[in-house]
Amino acid sequence: MGGISGLVGNALTGLQAAQKALQVTGNNIANVNTPGYSRETLLQTPQAPSQLGGLYLGNGVLAETVSRSYDAFVQGQIWSSTASASGARTFNDLLQPLVGLIANDVAGLGSSLNRFFSSGVAQVAAYPADTAARQTMLGQAQTLAQTVQTTASQLYEMNDALNLRLRQGVEQVNELTRQIAQLNVQINDLSGSGQSPNTLLDQRDQLITELAGQVGISVVRQGAALNIYTSNGQVLVAGERALALEAKPGSFDPSALEIGYVGNPNSLSSSLQGGVLGALIQFREQSLQPAQRSLGLIATGLASAVNAQQAQGLDLNGQFGGPLFEVGPVQVLGASSNSSGVSISGSVTDTSRLRATAYELSYDGAAWNAIDRSTQQAVALTVSNLGPVTQLDFDGVRVSVQGAQAGDRFQVEPTAAAAYGMRALMTDPRKIAAAAPYVSSAGALSSGALVNTNLGNLTLSAGAATATSGSVLVSATAPQALQITLTSGGTSGQSIGFTVTQPGTTAPILATGSLTLGSSGTTISVPYPSPSPGGYWTVTLSGNTAVSGDAFTLSPPGPGNGGNARAMAALQTAKLLDAGPTTPARTSIESAYAQLVGRVASQGNLAQNTANAAEAVARQNEASRQAIAGVNLDEEAARLIQFQQAYQAAAKAIQVGNTLFASLLQAVQ
Repeated sequence: MGGISGLVGNALTGLQAAQKALQVTGNNIANVNTPGYSRETLLQTPQAPSQLGGLYLGNGVLAETVSRSYDAFVQGQIWSSTASASGARTFNDLLQPLVGLIANDVAGLGSSLNRFFSSGVAQVAAYPADTAARQTMLGQAQTLAQTVQTTASQLYEMNDALNLRLRQGVEQVNELTRQIAQLNVQINDLSGSGQSPNTLLDQRDQLITELAGQVGISVVRQGAALNIYTSNGQVLVAGERALALEAKPGSFDPSALEIGYVGNPNSLSSSLQGGVLGALIQFREQSLQPAQRSLGLIATGLASAVNAQQAQGLDLNGQFGGPLFEVGPVQVLGASSNSSGVSISGSVTDTSRLRATAYELSYDGAAWNAIDRSTQQAVALTVSNLGPVTQLDFDGVRVSVQGAQAGDRFQVEPTAAAAYGMRALMTDPRKIAAAAPYVSSAGALSSGALVNTNLGNLTLSAGAATATSGSVLVSATAPQALQITLTSGGTSGQSIGFTVTQPGTTAPILATGSLTLGSSGTTISVPYPSPSPGGYWTVTLSGNTAVSGDAFTLSPPGPGNGGNARAMAALQTAKLLDAGPTTPARTSIESAYAQLVGRVASQGNLAQNTANAAEAVARQNEASRQAIAGVNLDEEAARLIQFQQAYQAAAKAIQVGNTLFASLLQAVQ
């Protein structure tokens, strides 16, 4: 095309191109604050020239397409950092209340535990006959139990809130994946025209970013569609199809919701990492449940030790003490796929060997196996078949099961429910067993009075409760009064004999023994009643000079005796937990609580730092995207002027062409 028509035609294409460019620029300005919007640019190319009179003359401009500013690598980084930042932020937000609850110095467990021993037990040990001191101890016991139970209750409430957020998160994921699948269909349909549906692409990218905030994902392109997978490869969106998820009761514990495909019994929880859902599951498994189990271990250890000490002493009625605390039971949870008709229960056999963990028991029809669910390591089982009942002993726990079938599985929680079920049982201050079962005295009872005519230097220790008997076992039960009488005398290095009888009698002889003078002594044990409390009261007879006829008396104490209360006060720092099969306990109740506080506080600090770092990375990636795809109003304003001038120039060229054409018509008329 040449001549005046060429001028007008070329100017007209320029006018149209400038008009479209102005429209694109206006759209950029309008969407400057639209999340996920990518700046658009009108791509213009010259049209093929025409040959005229030996010359190639241009045919104007072609508005080829509207492209969006986009970098696939940066967008992928956006999705990855969004999942990380959202997960880290959610995990930190969940963890900080737990830190505040566990590490509360004023009204928390540590303060209650300290007051129970220092203001309660220690006062009874100092003033065992004082009713006010005993009442104070019961009040502190009640406060301690309430503090433990309240703390456990708040942990359960955290789990309830977590389950609610899991359900809400799954609903959001399902809605987002549904919309992404719909956009895949629309983009596929529109991409066939050869033009890019930029708005739909931006919408899809933004939805994927929102999805990444809920769960960590990976994205794979398939033609114009994007397939979405979890971080571990589970499908969320496959082309035009979205796979719906649901939150459903756990296979063992209904209160621990798991996430899976709708209509599929398998759980996907372990494959969800990053985002809100990943953080919720991470918090439950790495912080909340361990805190529940550790708190339960502390409650179980405390209650067991105090109750055992109570049982070893005498109250003001002269009776062995009853339990001061009780805790929640061992939980044994069957898998939802188990056979029916199984009877199973659990109990604690050795508190010192308990672990703050959960176990999974499985039966293959011939043998039982156990693993620690925290470490996935095998646990040694002792299996006893007692008729139709099978007893499984491991790590201080006994599980009794009857009627199990091949394939049955069970989750054992030794301590998870213990703290929630803790309460103080005692209301009568007279029933605090402050007194030891015996008072060791030199001399013999005569007409109800103690008369000491001993001539040697032998001594009889105050005594202590032991699990095993000493070298001499008395055939009587505590607190029956006893008299130890030397049947021969001697000096260091010689061996002497003695008998144990009731005071004031010579028969029946309840035990006989010997002592090598100058040695560490001979231990004499008196059994406690069986089955409770069981064990022995053991004293040691020692010295280096003995005279035949010298005597020692073991007599029940009076109301002013606080020997058992002193032993109870020592439980605060006594090593009661973390024993092995052949090793003694290594951790006190006080230390166990300090470890719990330290672990949770450390997790809180790490979570805070991780969240700050992840959010910094997300901001940096967003800044990179904005540098590529963001709308800069200053630049757009400059482009407006540029395209306005181009439009005006094209319009002027058309006006000139029109004038020339009019002049030509006038000349030929």
